[in-house]
Amino acid sequence: MEFIKEAGVLFEIGLILVVGYLFGNIANLFKLPRVSGYIVAGIVMSPYMIGIIDQEFLDKSNVITHASLSIITFLIGSSLAWEKVKSLGKTIAYITLGEAEIAFLFVIITMAVYLLIFQDIDIKMLIALAFVFGALASPTDPTATLAVIHEFRAKGVLTTTVLGVAALDDATGIINFVLGYSVATSIVSGNDIKIVGILKDIFIQIGGAVFLGILMGYLMHFLGRFAEERKEVVTVTVGILFLTFSIAHAVGIDELLSTMTTGITLVNIDKENEKFKGPLENYIEDVIFTAFFVVGSAFLNLKVLAHYFPMVFVYVLSRFAGKFTGVYIGGHLSNAPEKVKKYLAFSLFPQGGIVIGLALLAYQNPEFRDIGVILVNIVIGATALHEFLGPVFSELALKKAGEIQKKV
Repeated sequence: MEFIKEAGVLFEIGLILVVGYLFGNIANLFKLPRVSGYIVAGIVMSPYMIGIIDQEFLDKSNVITHASLSIITFLIGSSLAWEKVKSLGKTIAYITLGEAEIAFLFVIITMAVYLLIFQDIDIKMLIALAFVFGALASPTDPTATLAVIHEFRAKGVLTTTVLGVAALDDATGIINFVLGYSVATSIVSGNDIKIVGILKDIFIQIGGAVFLGILMGYLMHFLGRFAEERKEVVTVTVGILFLTFSIAHAVGIDELLSTMTTGITLVNIDKENEKFKGPLENYIEDVIFTAFFVVGSAFLNLKVLAHYFPMVFVYVLSRFAGKFTGVYIGGHLSNAPEKVKKYLAFSLFPQGGIVIGLALLAYQNPEFRDIGVILVNIVIGATALHEFLGPVFSELALKKAGEIQKKV
């Protein structure tokens, strides 16, 4: 692999795109979504297998993942025109609340019981660790689902509901993480739980992200008026999204909610919004999906997955059970269509890089020094399962709901 080092980063990026493209085609031959091929390509090329992607590249790869996420979340937001979602507003709100909070509770209870029976951990640390796992259960990675939706040109009530829930899921995920992590650190440190401080953190994270997203959406709309050609529109769009993500990161508010809100704002104030998202979907989206999934999957170590598999399995199963139960209850209360109640949870299965970032945040806390390694490895192992099975489940759900337009 010395030649790859000599050839440099650009050579690695070229390999990532070409090998990802080839594996995507192979996945299609086996009637799987292209995303599944990208994920296998990343695992095979990772430092833990043949090493085409080395650890040094991964350590500096956040620019690729951040750039990809800024565009992907914008596309999700720009799919949520008010005319399209207003009839589903009640359904989306009830289902989001149900699936996020019930998954949060299911994982806390299940992981606490598992740790009590199978792990020799101090009871205070056990409860704290269960709360951290619960805090990580709510967020959904909408990237895999969006990739499948666009690949198969899915349209319909389930597709619209998935995108709406994905947009709100990030906000509920933030609330649950701040709440669960604050409770966990308070238990371990012996300090009182400070409700005012928790509410302040939630307000800053969500309120700041929404404010920044609205501001940048209006700025994109304004600058777009002077962009007459498609290439100019792409420059403005990508530039604004990179600025939005970076500003959010710098001031400590949620980056994904910021760029998603930019898309939501634009699609609802600009009648010509298609000129912003159209070029991204037609010319840039496939490059973004390929790079994001190949690089993200290269972090996944199958040896780690095998070592912690029982605990990973408990986490993944309890999270999905919570999502499925929450979707059904929320759908029942809001009188959602039957296919939404039955299949939506499968499209909410994926969970990716942002959760690893949150787990690393907990790992870096000195209070969790003793169990931080377990936490990170289980989350990485769970990510492997979520990201590989997620696209397959999403395609299955959309097929069962009869919303796939492209022939497969």
